[in-house]
Amino acid sequence: MEHRPKTVSPCSIPHRVAGPPPNRTPWNRHAKLFHAVPSQTPPGRRPHPPYAIRRSAFRIARPRWRMAPARAIFPAMSDRIPDPQKPASGAEGNWFGFTPVDPSAKSGLVRAVFDSVATNYDLMNDLMSGGIHRLWKDTLMEMVAPKPDMTLLDVAGGTGDIAFRFLKKGGGAAVVCDITEAMVRVGRDRAVDRNILSGVQWTVGDAERLPIAPRSVDAYTIAFGLRNVTRIDEAIREAHRVLKPGGKFYCLEFSHVVLPVLRELYDVYSFQVLPFMGRVVAKDEASYRYLAESIRRFPQQADLARRIEAAGFGAVRVRNLSGGIAAIHSGWRI
Repeated sequence: MEHRPKTVSPCSIPHRVAGPPPNRTPWNRHAKLFHAVPSQTPPGRRPHPPYAIRRSAFRIARPRWRMAPARAIFPAMSDRIPDPQKPASGAEGNWFGFTPVDPSAKSGLVRAVFDSVATNYDLMNDLMSGGIHRLWKDTLMEMVAPKPDMTLLDVAGGTGDIAFRFLKKGGGAAVVCDITEAMVRVGRDRAVDRNILSGVQWTVGDAERLPIAPRSVDAYTIAFGLRNVTRIDEAIREAHRVLKPGGKFYCLEFSHVVLPVLRELYDVYSFQVLPFMGRVVAKDEASYRYLAESIRRFPQQADLARRIEAAGFGAVRVRNLSGGIAAIHSGWRI
């Protein structure tokens, strides 16, 4: 009896083991993924599509995306990003940016910086935040929730941004206190330009020794100013002194980015792009470099929250903005 090899129809071969046809045509550029299937279908079988797709071709491992560090993306620039040692809690007065100074001289140096940038202060904040500082200030004012019977003290608020928002939202009286007289002049001029002739009191004073009576204000705000104070703990205690019991403390400040990818990119922007833009746009590279350095020297969010609690505030909360580029710390005066 003649032995004949058993023949198998191509349609009966499982797709996972079926290989491509032996004679590949030149037009079949994806022969590893697709292979032709005969159009004849045996009786009782479901018709096949014109091409059968090999399932194993789609078993692709899920990629794990990871952003290259900024030092790899911008090696020439980021190699010059300083990485200073953090000052001990309460020792910020010994540093002007990354430069060690006598604490008694720091306030004068800070005053000189803001004398230089006073007329371009909004431009400075635009460059440092990409213009988002306006949204951050709006968020701060939503947290303050102004009412007609409220009195606001805005420290380091010379240009009046926070006070103007407070009045626009229906707040009562506002007191603006700033250590730099040039900033106060800019704020008063802006108030006149906006026809705000009442409701705001302007004064020159130090955040560590406020010329304000004890327990006299309902809300205390300090926006982008606490990191420039020589003794941060003393400024927070002053805020506690001038607030009425049940009053609220708010600090909006550039802080420490909590997203690793964004952190390295923001460092490159702060220490390379920002000083360059300060030199080109505002003709003042040194002041913008100090402002970037002062952010790096500022306490971490959790550390600042502990220091606010130590000053006597309760229910201290931290709200990160834009991934931690800025943060709002708040607490109740008990």
